[in-house]
Amino acid sequence: MLEYVVGPVLALLLGMKFTDLKSKDKDTQIQELQAKVELLEGELPKKMMATLVPVAKAVQKLNQQVGL
Repeated sequence: MLEYVVGPVLALLLGMKFTDLKSKDKDTQIQELQAKVELLEGELPKKMMATLVPVAKAVQKLNQQVGL
């Protein structure tokens, strides 16, 4: 009779512990990804400007040569 109670309770406790471990692992992964996103948000405008400024200058030069 005791086996009918101990087995499910033990399974429940093990399942809860497993869920807790997985949850903490996912929280760590989420924090790492958030840090990466914040880093990219800081670098992206600089990289876009470094890419777009030469293009804009080239377009201006082309417009002056064409006479627009």
